[in-house]
Amino acid sequence: MSTSHLAKSIIDSRNFTPRANELWPVHIVKAAAIFEAIEKLKLGPSGSNGRREGLVTHPASREPGLGLAPSTSVAYGVLLPGEKTQPRRSNASSFSLGLEGKGLVYVNNRVFSLSKWDGWNTPGMHVEVLENTSDTPFVYVTYSNAPFLQKLEVFYEEYNPPKNTQATARSENTEQSSKRSRAKEVAGNAKVVGDTGAMLLPYEHLIDPDFVESHALHWRWDDVAPHLGLVRSLSQGYNGRPLWCLYNPATGSRNGTTFSFFATITSVAPNFIGPAHRHVSAAINLILEGDGWSIVNGERVDWEMGDIMLSAPGWSPHGHAIGPEGAIILTVQDHPLHIGAESLIWQEDLKNGPIITLGAQAGFETNISQFRGGE
Repeated sequence: MSTSHLAKSIIDSRNFTPRANELWPVHIVKAAAIFEAIEKLKLGPSGSNGRREGLVTHPASREPGLGLAPSTSVAYGVLLPGEKTQPRRSNASSFSLGLEGKGLVYVNNRVFSLSKWDGWNTPGMHVEVLENTSDTPFVYVTYSNAPFLQKLEVFYEEYNPPKNTQATARSENTEQSSKRSRAKEVAGNAKVVGDTGAMLLPYEHLIDPDFVESHALHWRWDDVAPHLGLVRSLSQGYNGRPLWCLYNPATGSRNGTTFSFFATITSVAPNFIGPAHRHVSAAINLILEGDGWSIVNGERVDWEMGDIMLSAPGWSPHGHAIGPEGAIILTVQDHPLHIGAESLIWQEDLKNGPIITLGAQAGFETNISQFRGGE
């Protein structure tokens, strides 16, 4: 490489002005537009992969990696009666929710029967197949971290992969490895260097890390719904958010539904006004029932049942208010992705509150004890 090329590759930071963050504005897609798109997806043949899907994108989104948020794609899909998708796997992970009709999903060696508002996750490199065995269309929405991988130019996807790529192969490998010494054990443990806690780790640990098996899980609405009354009872004056996280225990302290996203179900009483706050994780709200409004960066956005909205572009101050009928809202947020990167800064009190790195520091407290007697 010539000296001139090398010079162009090195930037003297003393003369370099860092790029300022350009926050995406709040963006809402109304229910009528979504319904119209779904009706169009029902027409004509399905794609070669057996899918009828349409991406919801933000006007600020650019290739590579189109999404409703920088790290998150949202796709509405339709399966007509008798249709079945081609087996697909990718290194992206996803969370999906049934919106209308009934269907089946096969994820590796698991099969879930799906109804309205049933949720499921598909871990990375798990083979997924969707099928509609009913006599009405099955409509669903899927949130994926594919845009994040596409921006890094590392997105991988294939259809009809060999059957030995499924979870049973991993289980067999795990069983076989338990009968022999692992290379990491032969290489030895980490070595402490110095007196600060720094360590050295052999290469064998890098290529054979300990892992927690990540499975596809099914959150049946019939199982979730009976628990919503508990959060809906949190009345005005509660300074948190009345919700349940659809938790995947494999994600551990990331508190995720997948390792990139959490999905929460908010069930909130009429006229509830939540506190204004901000965080670098991007939040996407799908209004399942009810109506209300949000204030995002000083802009008011009114929403109603069926709308989907990027309600919290990274680090934008925002707060939400609920209308007189109450609301049920699905929120998907790339919270776990930021916890893993130690980048999840959060400010719960915009006027005087500290900025905390959640997952790396002790978090905030709410006044939940006033509503549940400290239980």
